[in-house]
Amino acid sequence: MRVYKDEEMRWSMLRYDSRTFTAQQAKMLKGDVTRKEIPEKYIYIDDGCFRADGRMREVILPPNCKIIGREAFFQCQIRKEVVLPKTMKEIKRRAFSENHSLRAVHFPASLKTLGPKAYRDCTNLLRAVFAKDSECREIQEGAFDSCSKLKRLVLPDHVEVIGSKAFFRCKELKKVIFPDTLKVIEAEAFRFTGLEELNLPEGLVELGDSAFFKCNNLKHVVIPESVDVIERWVFHGCNRLETVEIRHDPEYVGPWIVNKSCTIRCYKGSKMDAYCDEYELKREYIGAESVVNE
Repeated sequence: MRVYKDEEMRWSMLRYDSRTFTAQQAKMLKGDVTRKEIPEKYIYIDDGCFRADGRMREVILPPNCKIIGREAFFQCQIRKEVVLPKTMKEIKRRAFSENHSLRAVHFPASLKTLGPKAYRDCTNLLRAVFAKDSECREIQEGAFDSCSKLKRLVLPDHVEVIGSKAFFRCKELKKVIFPDTLKVIEAEAFRFTGLEELNLPEGLVELGDSAFFKCNNLKHVVIPESVDVIERWVFHGCNRLETVEIRHDPEYVGPWIVNKSCTIRCYKGSKMDAYCDEYELKREYIGAESVVNE
């Protein structure tokens, strides 16, 4: 996980700004306890502002809201969707985590930072859509961990890093379209997902430990030639995976990237050929019809 010290210092200063809506002010809101409308003058929603408010079903954010603090809506039961204003810059750690009634989220182009575990365990979340011109460069650790009904995912055009466990246990997630800018998929990012196909972009550099562990619907995967690092167990436990094609020699390949039932497609005499010898894996030489070491 990355630590942004400058960002944390900035947030500490902003929390004393008069435009920060605090937990104390939240308690003073009048009207329907199930519907919270935050006054327009506020720009920042403070840490833990509505934390564990189980009565909340709807929230109306200020039109110029920029930052939602840590656990601001943790364990609230907001139904359907929270409309994020076009000014939104940052959603901090666990901001909407464990909202079991939330159905959809649409991130505006202005969003730069989606914090760790921001939507973790939103078990009825169906759609997460980023604006095509989104400024977001990283999906941080555990952002959608255990969103078990998430089916549709449109990633930002400029995202470079998918953090560890970002989509861990998203069992209904069948397809992801990766942008050409993607460089790193960190450890366990898609572990236990329902992915049926995988089109990794050319330009990808690193596949983290167990990144696609036990993605049991995958059948065929091609590793782009730009990938330098393939950590251990990347496709291990993918019981239906038939072939992984690696047409180059990455700088590092960790132990047991696939099950023994899977066939590695590679060039004869390559480092991947020797790798298959070391781990007694089946291989198919590219350009040859026969499979050796069956």
